[in-house]
Amino acid sequence: MKFLTKILILFITFTSISYAEIIKGIKITGNDRVSEETIKVYGAIDEGKTDYSKQDLDKILKNIYETNFFKNVSVEIKNQFLIIDLEEYPVINQLVLLGEKANRIKEQIKKIIKSKEKNSFIQNNLINDINTIKSLYSTIGYNFAEVTTKVKEIDSKNLDLIFEINRGEITRISKISFLGDKKIKEKRLRDIIASEENKFWKFITRNTRFNENLINLDKRLLVNYYKSIGYYDVKVTSSSVQVQDTEKR
Repeated sequence: MKFLTKILILFITFTSISYAEIIKGIKITGNDRVSEETIKVYGAIDEGKTDYSKQDLDKILKNIYETNFFKNVSVEIKNQFLIIDLEEYPVINQLVLLGEKANRIKEQIKKIIKSKEKNSFIQNNLINDINTIKSLYSTIGYNFAEVTTKVKEIDSKNLDLIFEINRGEITRISKISFLGDKKIKEKRLRDIIASEENKFWKFITRNTRFNENLINLDKRLLVNYYKSIGYYDVKVTSSSVQVQDTEKR
């Protein structure tokens, strides 16, 4: 005897009901540096609004966090008041760069990093700033620069941010090789690219320094050359290059 069975599938759904709470005022606490009016503007808070849903509160919270003025933000309705409680980030009083003597490079570093004097100190920016500084040094031939940070607290609201920089040694190109179906003699290819092998008589040129910008230029020059003589499908890539450190700071 065969038995037939059926599977009973029950679909359960919930209806989302949005409730709004009525308020009779706004209270903002914890702001010393940033004015209440500024907070209301950045938070897109409508002072004439009297009913707030959870979505409204979440939007205010998101808006205020995105200013990067505050470490902690809480938004709630309590006793018919919209309560915004804040904890401000400390302010960077001075940005100090140790180990770098050239003012030109110092100014460039201050320009490209996220941490700025008189702005909020955000801990999460430091890793990006360190990598940015290292990338800058690699473009001028210092591929093994070391960067560390220190914070000197002045008081609970102010601090000095210190970057300690060790350039290391300049990285020179010890040898340039061309691999693949070259079509053209290596001597001609060396004349096309900007990079040069490090030789004792080339102490004036900077093109013996190993840096990413120069290598990218070399690849563009080679591609353009090959296309100019009819090889339109040419591809040029770079791989590991043997280097040696020869110049002290």
